[in-house]
Amino acid sequence: MTENQAAPRSHRFSLLHDKADDDVIDSALRAGVELRGATPWILIFAIVIASIGLNINSPAVIVGAMLISPLMGPIVGIGYGIGIYDFALIRRSGRCRRTQSGYRRRDFS
Repeated sequence: MTENQAAPRSHRFSLLHDKADDDVIDSALRAGVELRGATPWILIFAIVIASIGLNINSPAVIVGAMLISPLMGPIVGIGYGIGIYDFALIRRSGRCRRTQSGYRRRDFS
């Protein structure tokens, strides 16, 4: 097998052919972290659907609510921030994640 025959085969499996620009990826990930636009509405509807699933004791409905929930944006933002050493993005993603999950700091003293 010559080099000319191997080149087209390796090109078929290249992931770089369909890759978006780094700036487009960065802006899309940063926009997905914020709790604005349609994200709060989607979160509200996911909470309502999950509540219905809990009331009727249906695991399928609860899983469906998890699938439409927008909680992955902050989680991906934390991972992306760790990957590129952007501590401001990590803090913003963590703050948004805590807000969406209803976490409150409690004083146990």
